[in-house]
Amino acid sequence: MSYVNPLHPQVDPSQISHYSTLEGAIVTTTPLSPTRHTLPQQSFIPNSKWTRAMGQNVRLHPAIHFDYIGYNGQGVQMRELFARSNAAIAAMIKGARDEVLSHVERERISFRIIWPGYEHVESCDQLAINANGCHITRGQLGKNVAKCFARFMEKARNEHSRSYEWNLRSSGIRFEHLVLVALTNVWEGVWQADVVVDLRQETDVVVRQGPADSPTPRSYYKYPS
Repeated sequence: MSYVNPLHPQVDPSQISHYSTLEGAIVTTTPLSPTRHTLPQQSFIPNSKWTRAMGQNVRLHPAIHFDYIGYNGQGVQMRELFARSNAAIAAMIKGARDEVLSHVERERISFRIIWPGYEHVESCDQLAINANGCHITRGQLGKNVAKCFARFMEKARNEHSRSYEWNLRSSGIRFEHLVLVALTNVWEGVWQADVVVDLRQETDVVVRQGPADSPTPRSYYKYPS
């Protein structure tokens, strides 16, 4: 799907999404298992009526998906993205070196987290995507998103939650349970993550032969097809 400049004519009504959550706006390609639950984030909407009026007909960019090589629609564990080097991520993630936002005519995007029950906890990071002629890759973008979630969870654990199910203290949800499935453009210049929470206690491990400092990871987490 090619990028369309926001200055072009208005979008046909049939192409405008009326979903209010990321869960509804994104269709996963593989059914979730009983232990995997989509995080039901509300889609960001600006407070300003003028901003809403000006941006509601802007055509948005296609979602950016994250998967291990050989899998489709399963996502990538955020702790892998957070901890691995760029070289290791490139050996694990499908299309990790793709410059996925090179067509976006801006240097930064706003990345927002709206965790259910913690809507009052502000989380808006400015991520550099096209700076000094360098375009961010899928792997680098995934790592930056994982860092944003790690900081958010550390901050939000000390805040009051309005949701029992998604309470970060009582539910047992930890950073290592988060799986990044996609990054979605929800408003002009604003992106949110499509996230799955995987509460499995045991995970299948694929072991690869190689030295400890090899850019190819010695193990990574495999999701059922």
